[in-house]
Amino acid sequence: MSEMNFEKKLSELEKIINRLEDGECSLEESIELFEKGIKITGECRTTLENAQKRIVELAEIEGEEE
Repeated sequence: MSEMNFEKKLSELEKIINRLEDGECSLEESIELFEKGIKITGECRTTLENAQKRIVELAEIEGEEE
């Protein structure tokens, strides 16, 4: 899963949500999908946090150059 880029992870998360919402999954499959969704959510959160840090750093560098 970590090889996927952010957009692909979001797309996969949407698919998981749709499958869970359609109510056609068994309990075991629902639990597995939920666990996978939690993992993807954590990976996306980390990606966003890193992007935010990078943007702040770049803004600080830009501010120093002015």
